[in-house]
Amino acid sequence: MPSMCWRALSVQGLDAVRVQRLPCQRVVAGDVQEVEMFKFWWIAVLASLGCAAAWAQGAPLKLVTILALDRPIMVAERTVLDAAFARVGLGFGLEYNPAERALIGFKDGSFDGDVNRIGSFYQSYPQAIRVEPHIQNTYFYAIGISTTAKPAAWADLTRYSIAYVRGFKGIEIRTAAVPGREVTDSDESCLRMAAARRVDWCILPAERKGAWPLQAQYADRLTGVLIDNVKVYIWLGPQHADTAQRLTRALRDMEKSGELQKAMALFRQAD
Repeated sequence: MPSMCWRALSVQGLDAVRVQRLPCQRVVAGDVQEVEMFKFWWIAVLASLGCAAAWAQGAPLKLVTILALDRPIMVAERTVLDAAFARVGLGFGLEYNPAERALIGFKDGSFDGDVNRIGSFYQSYPQAIRVEPHIQNTYFYAIGISTTAKPAAWADLTRYSIAYVRGFKGIEIRTAAVPGREVTDSDESCLRMAAARRVDWCILPAERKGAWPLQAQYADRLTGVLIDNVKVYIWLGPQHADTAQRLTRALRDMEKSGELQKAMALFRQAD
């Protein structure tokens, strides 16, 4: 018995494809051409369905962080981001940039969002959308040589000279009334200025309470004073209002279940 082949007779839509089973020896050149055209049509249909599914799901968001990706706090936050984005059916990419460059990239559309900005970030980017609830806390320290006169709040810094790292807009805004301010390029250069008495205080953010940056290297020369504790959020660009709402619902569910606090326990104070 001769082997059998399938020949497409008509193509009128997904539900109207008619085929005919013929002995292979009866398939002539014209039939082969029809079969090849039929195969090509099906490939095109499947490809278009795949594109439609990808479009429905949404393109991956390009996110930026001002914290190095290998830092423990970012390893923990990545767990939260993976879970939250999976809940809303979206993908994302995450890239590290220094604070100033991250802000510029976010504002010019190079990034869809920034995952490490404090609650007052809207003062630097009014159109940005804050995703609730907060992901972590940041602790601001004034670090200097003095062991007697110490600032207890932002307002106290007006009596001193200070340094801070470029791009940290939260510090820049909060110290606007301080007459003597120096901008540095790194935590270490800021601390060196304080250690050399070029400024009274170096103002830096810390991920954990009681552990300011490079403390192990400078604790014998400098003293850190906690002056503020603020919440840190994910922020998305204005074109992602719907995604921001969906992520808020996902994070609220994770907060309610305890999943969020469990992942960020070392770096987050619950409300």
